[in-house]
Amino acid sequence: MVMHRSGIRKQNPVPGVSPVTGAAAALYNITPGRTAVIKRIAWQNNCAANSNLSIGQGLAAAFVAVLPPIVTLNGLDGQLNEWDIPNIEIQYTVALPAITFVSTVAGIIVTIEVEEIG
Repeated sequence: MVMHRSGIRKQNPVPGVSPVTGAAAALYNITPGRTAVIKRIAWQNNCAANSNLSIGQGLAAAFVAVLPPIVTLNGLDGQLNEWDIPNIEIQYTVALPAITFVSTVAGIIVTIEVEEIG
């Protein structure tokens, strides 16, 4: 028998904006003691260049991607829904308390919706 654990759906309160090229920015702070599954990702690219968007955990050199890179096209918005996103549980730890993102171009705007479980 397959059990489905249900959780609480939440969205990051303020959209993340990629600072400088290659620098990680926080998207969503996971509640301590819970895990989070990304259910929706939306982005806006008005940065005059195409970009690769990576979502994962960690800041600066400690960033580790948990999803494959997403290609964002200049001048276009985009989104992925839960049917398009791998069902990966991201754990809260003291060292990695947030879901973060990195893009190859500064100024990409990103928002996510997660389901917190636990």
